[in-house]
Amino acid sequence: MEEEIISLDRKQIHIYFFILLVLEFLIYIIVSSIPFKDPSLLASFKSEQSSITSQSIPVMFMDIFLNNFRVASIEIIPIIGPFFYLASGIATALIISLEGGSYNISGLFVFITLLLFPHSWLELPSYAVAVSISIYLTYTLIKIKEGKEKLKYRLIKSLLLYGFVAVELAVAAIFESIEIYFETTQSSPDNLFYPLLMWIPAVPALIFLVMLFHKINGPVKFRKKRVKSENNNGVNL
Repeated sequence: MEEEIISLDRKQIHIYFFILLVLEFLIYIIVSSIPFKDPSLLASFKSEQSSITSQSIPVMFMDIFLNNFRVASIEIIPIIGPFFYLASGIATALIISLEGGSYNISGLFVFITLLLFPHSWLELPSYAVAVSISIYLTYTLIKIKEGKEKLKYRLIKSLLLYGFVAVELAVAAIFESIEIYFETTQSSPDNLFYPLLMWIPAVPALIFLVMLFHKINGPVKFRKKRVKSENNNGVNL
């Protein structure tokens, strides 16, 4: 007899994702709007930023991807993930506020500016997916008594979603490294115009990733083991 883990599990992951994505944006909007100044932290951030932006595109890609994937991997850990997600979001939003303050503008304006570029729309949702996996894994552990088959397929789904996060962050890192290259090598207004042109390949990339997410989070079929029993006459039931 075939069954589908869809009615609850699929809806749960979608609900987790949308709630977490909205929460993520709220954190960035609210926290980045708060004036924040720390000269030593700003100098450290600028130094780290410079060490990345001065590299070639392949090296930039690896640095950006590995850092973001490390963050997402921590966010996937059951129970710990959501707390790290909040802390990481707040810390990043404070950095945005700090950077805005260095130019005497609101950090919120800096955040809105970042949303003009495709890498933001590729990267930010991936963290919401990562934490959705964390919550889903916690749910899986709570429901472990429902049987080995459901446990197996829920773990498989979690692993596939983790792979999806890696793919999405890799695509985001490709776009971000190319955007940074244009921003640092081109003169005005090309240093803004060329990164915005990255929306042309980004739109099909986003559509593909959305379709892939829905495919992975789709119905997972499994077959229960048939149990044969015999009555007193030796006839299989």
